[in-house]
Parts: sequence; structure tokens; C-alpha cells
Amino acid sequence: MRLTEIKKKVVRTLVFEHLLLEGKNTHLTHLEDLIYKEGYQGAKDSINYLNSLYNMLKGSSESGMNITTKWDGSPAVFVGTDPADGKFFVGTKGVFNKNPKLNKSLADIEEYHADVTQKGENISKEGLREKLRYAFTHLQDLNIQGVLQGDLIFTDKDISEANIKGEDFIIFKPNTLIYAVPKQSDLANEILSAKIGIVFHTEYKGATLEDMDAKFGFNADSLTKTPNVWFRDATIKDVSGMVNLTAKESKDLELTIAQSENLFNSIDKKVFDFLEMSEGGFSRFKLKQEMMSAINAGVIAGTGFTQDPQQMAKTFIQRFTKKMKDAEDSVSNPATKEKWIQKEVEGVRFLRDNIQDIMTTYQLYLQLIKAKELLRNKLTRLRVMDTFTRTEDGSFEVVGEEGFVAVDKIGNAIKLVDRLDFSNLNFQK
Repeated sequence: MRLTEIKKKVVRTLVFEHLLLEGKNTHLTHLEDLIYKEGYQGAKDSINYLNSLYNMLKGSSESGMNITTKWDGSPAVFVGTDPADGKFFVGTKGVFNKNPKLNKSLADIEEYHADVTQKGENISKEGLREKLRYAFTHLQDLNIQGVLQGDLIFTDKDISEANIKGEDFIIFKPNTLIYAVPKQSDLANEILSAKIGIVFHTEYKGATLEDMDAKFGFNADSLTKTPNVWFRDATIKDVSGMVNLTAKESKDLELTIAQSENLFNSIDKKVFDFLEMSEGGFSRFKLKQEMMSAINAGVIAGTGFTQDPQQMAKTFIQRFTKKMKDAEDSVSNPATKEKWIQKEVEGVRFLRDNIQDIMTTYQLYLQLIKAKELLRNKLTRLRVMDTFTRTEDGSFEVVGEEGFVAVDKIGNAIKLVDRLDFSNLNFQK
């Protein structure tokens, strides 16, 4: 499978949002969002994921599902050997450009990642250059075969100390979250002795960079150990042995997933068809994207998802009508304005005719979130490091890890992230 094919596939049922090609594919999909991205088939896939994850937690060897921890690192680093000349390189998403930016020397880093000017203001890239210099200098010692992608989580300059609720920690903040490790632990000693830390999650192999295949869930045991590099892979080796469901948890999960299935089975396949409509007032807008924008508005604002499908549908119609009205007001030609007025009338009529479909699919959306959260909350016991954010008064507040990535047996994946916690933090950042 070529990179372009992988991109199309991952944009469809994507792998837990960190894994694939952050250059070729920049985003992974939330489990519940498959409804609005893939319609009927997406809803079906979401329920299949839930069942597979539940079976995995019960210890089923036939679940066909792997779990990967989603690390909040930055930048995404691509590192390995260029098949064209056998030379070692590091890079960011630019390694898959038509004219790839492969840093095969420290001089290349200075050239390919120079400062830029935007609107007359100089934008420094020195922070990125410094991290790439660390990566180029130290990751060569790992003897990487092929090409790997990972998230850089610290350099020795990023580490500091903090006392959190009476305990001493070493801390570092690669992106949105603050990672904290007890200062007296073996893990802290390993990190303090290293120059750079990275978590690998994707492996690429092929005769050329353009033709490389991506394989998720890379096993880092094959890499050469060196004290200068703290590294690991993101895969959780034995979930069933680390997370045990209680009788009540099993019952709650079974019931919630069953309710999702019953709701899905009660929906006629054609109900999802309204998401694809582009007639009348929608000739300029894509309804699926507009629906997702409306849903994410609550995440961005920190108010969360409304639990009332009827209220959600009403608010969406108001929001969408305003957008069409703004489009109408943006034109001055009377004939064009009249056309937009007609589109607005047709669009509002279309939405009101399909309001039950909007409410029904959103009801399923909420049910999938409920099931996902039950699973995600259980998986949080697998955390490798404590994670925090810093409040306005400078104190530390405990937050969950970025989340997890579920990869099925044929390579599709989705992300399990707390939309009202980590996603909101990212939006605010």
C-alpha cells in the first residue's frame, strides 16, 4: 500500500490519532466522528471497534485489536535511512514532499528549517532546529533499519524539577501536557542520563520513500540501546493482563454497547443519506463538515456536548442559517444576492424536513461517546507517566493522558481521546 493510498484509507477509518504520517495524514478520527465522516458504514465500524475493544479487555485472543498509547510529543520526527543513497536522515513531515526535505547533515537543518517572515514579522524556527540537531546527532546510534516515525518528548534542556503535593518530580512539557516522573525512580534516572527522549509508533519500509508502506505499532526492541537516547514504542504489550474488568464494569460496557447496537439497528440506512446532500442551500457547504463544526464548537468553548438531540438540532439549524445569511450578505450584486436568498429558503426548508434524521444520528453519537468513555477510563490505568496541566495560579492539575489509539487487524484505527479534556486543552492552546 503506497503512502497516497494509506492517506485515503486513514482519512476514512484512521488510527488512534497519532500514528500515521503526520505529514501525509495530519489527523486521526475520534471513534464517534465516524458517523459524520463515513455515514452508515462509519457508524457500523464504530460499534465494531467498541466490541473488539471490549473483547480485548476481557482477554479474548480473537479481538483482533491492538492498543497504543497516544503520547503528546512534538515535533513528529521521521528518522532512518534514505533508500536512494543509504544515508541517515531526520526530518519532519517534509520528508514526504514532492521535493523531500531530508536532513542528512547539520547544515541541511539550517537550510531546510530557516526562519520565515510572515506579514512582515520574523518567525524563528530555532526551537525546531535545535530539536532536529539533537535528533540527528543522537538517533544515529539506534541503528534504525528502514524509516521510523516518532514523537519527540524531551531533550535534556527541557527537563526541570517540581514539587507536586509534597513529592519531588522531574517534569517536561513537549506540547500540551506536562509529564511528571518521581525523581527517585529508576525511570527518572534513565531520563536524566539521556540527551533526548522519543516514542516510536510507525514503521515504513520500501524501495523508495515514495513507495514505502506504513506499519503501525512498531516494536522498539530491535533498536540498539544507548544511554544518550531514552526511547520506547507506544504499543501496550498485554492489555488483558494489565486491565481487569470488574463484574459491574463488564455489565455496564455490555449494556452500553448493546444500546448502541440497538439504536444503530433502528435507524434506516437512508437516514444517513441526508449528510451527503448538497442541493439547494447546501451547494456551497458540506453538511457533514458543518455538523462536525457545530459539535466541536462546544468542545472549543469548554461547554461540552448538549445531551438533548432536539436542542442540538435546533442550535445547528440556527448556526447553519446564519452561515448562509452571511454568505448572502457577502455579495453585492442584486441578482447574486437574490439567488442566495433563494438558497437560504431552500436550505432551511431542507433542514427542517430532515430534523428527525439530525436528532437520530446525534442520539447515536452520544451513545458511542458514552461507551468510548467507559473503555477509555479503564485504559487510563495503563499510563506510563503522570500527566498534568498548570493552572493560572501556577499549581499543577492532574489530567488524563492524551489518549489511546486502537488499531484493528487490517490496519484501520481510531483515537480514544477525552474530547472535553485533552481536545479542549489543544483547542485552547
